[in-house]
Order: sequence, then C-alpha cells, then structure tokens
Amino acid sequence: MVDDQVVTHRPLTPAERAIVERYLEARRARPQARALPSASMAVNRVMRPLAGKGRKRGSSALALADLWPDIMGPRWSKISAPVRFRGSKDGRTLVISAPGPAASLILAASGPILERLNAHLGAGSVARLQVVQAAPPGSDPVSPKRGLTPSEDAALREGLTQVRNERLKDVLERLGREVIRHQP
Repeated sequence: MVDDQVVTHRPLTPAERAIVERYLEARRARPQARALPSASMAVNRVMRPLAGKGRKRGSSALALADLWPDIMGPRWSKISAPVRFRGSKDGRTLVISAPGPAASLILAASGPILERLNAHLGAGSVARLQVVQAAPPGSDPVSPKRGLTPSEDAALREGLTQVRNERLKDVLERLGREVIRHQP
C-alpha cells in the first residue's frame, strides 16, 4: 500500500450490485445447525446460581464435618460427629453419632441445633435429627487381642488333659484361649 495515493470507490451500478450479492450469497459461510437446548438445561442455567446463594459447601455429611464445631459448639462437637443424611417424604434427617449419655442431651437440644443446621445449609435442609449411640471419636472401642504367656498356655493344656474327646478338647482350648486373651 502506498501512502501517497488515495483510493476512492465509485458507487456500484444495480447490475454490479446484483452480481456481487449473488457471489457473496453462494460463497458465504453458513452457521452450523445446532439442536435447541432442552428446557431442563435452560432451567438449570437459571436455577443453579440461585440455589447456591449463601451456600459455600455441599450438604453431605462429609462436607458438614468442616462446619461441625460452628453448628454444635465446642462442647458437643468434640464428642459427636455427623454420619449421614437420610431422605424421607417429610424432609431430610441428619444421623449423628454420640456416646450414650450425650445422645439424649443432644436430642434434647435438637431445636437450636436444627436452626443452626438450616442456617448453614439453607432453610428446610434438615427436618429432624437422629442420634445413634457410638463410642466417642478417637477412642478405640476394641482392645487388641493379646497372646497367651507360656505359663497361661501350659495351665490351659494341663486343665484339658482329662478330656478324652479330641473335638471337645479342641473347642474347649479355643474357648479358653479367647477367654484368657480378653482378660486385662
């Protein structure tokens, strides 16, 4: 392109304009034909942002574990834990595990707990609480089995020397081992 020359265009005659329009019409790219989106996709696109307003986390029991101290308070969050959600016709039920005496106290305070749960998860997310009795979190409910000392093993075998039936002797020996293992 030369900077010194100025290019001017003359207006097209109607015959030239028709030729140019036919040329462009024959070679113009056509938009790709797409299927119309389904109604559910359109509704999802509108409703998804509205449903997430004020909700930063999911409403699963696992996601609830992060919020648990805020919902239950420091006293109850140490000895209780969310287990799962159960759905029903009347609304969802949150299942909580807590040790024996605390379970009844948590149920007694279920009103304020439900209010705090619904404040965090959204209005009407949880309708009821169900508390199952379980060992406190972090405790080992099953003590490890210990082996028999040589003196315990000898005493067990000596006590079974008078039993003549071999099957009965084997069963009694296994029973004796289990009883001795579970002694402190």
